[in-house]
Amino acid sequence: MEAVSQQLQQAIADRELRPGDRLGTEAELATQLDVSRPAMREAVRLLVGANLVRAARGPGGGVFVAQTPDGSLAQTISEAIASMLATEATSIAELTEVRLLLEVPLSGLAARRATDDQLAELRDTVAAAAAAPDDDAVQRDSDIRFQRTIATAAGNRVAGALAGWSADVLQSRLKDLIAPAIVEPVARQQHSEILQAIEQRNAGLAERAMRLHLQYLDDLLETVASRA
Repeated sequence: MEAVSQQLQQAIADRELRPGDRLGTEAELATQLDVSRPAMREAVRLLVGANLVRAARGPGGGVFVAQTPDGSLAQTISEAIASMLATEATSIAELTEVRLLLEVPLSGLAARRATDDQLAELRDTVAAAAAAPDDDAVQRDSDIRFQRTIATAAGNRVAGALAGWSADVLQSRLKDLIAPAIVEPVARQQHSEILQAIEQRNAGLAERAMRLHLQYLDDLLETVASRA
């Protein structure tokens, strides 16, 4: 059944389908891929279990794309890290170290590869944060959008999936912990400097700016911990 599930995943990639797009019914897919109905049913079951597709019965039903493979990988990693935090198998401090290892090189790749649309999205997140400096919800949303956009702009889907847990699991928890010590204008200025380096297509400068920003957050975490 793995061979059939791989064929089905290849069909999703070849047709450039996105989450929510309809693949067809199991019968239609079995005919298209020239496999038996039972084999297709089992392949769909495997991909449903991997959260890559979902199956719906009745009129208008069929097999739909649930997530792209990189999205599924990102969800799996995020869930695993959230579980590790919940059971104290890891810590916020450890995760900030890992974030430094991942997001610094991603920033350099983003400087080389960001599209005009991605640059526009980064500018929008920085502008949104500057326009509502006292709105905590806006600041948090802008932080997450900024991080996600850089990961996407890096143009490496595996690396982006590996770094996705930072936005999903870490950032809100970290913000709660460092809230008593953070100077928001400083953090916003650091985001602006990262953006400027990416706009200039200066990978080395982008990596340096991201490293300084993440080190600032790590220093705040240590400061708060020392006060406890």
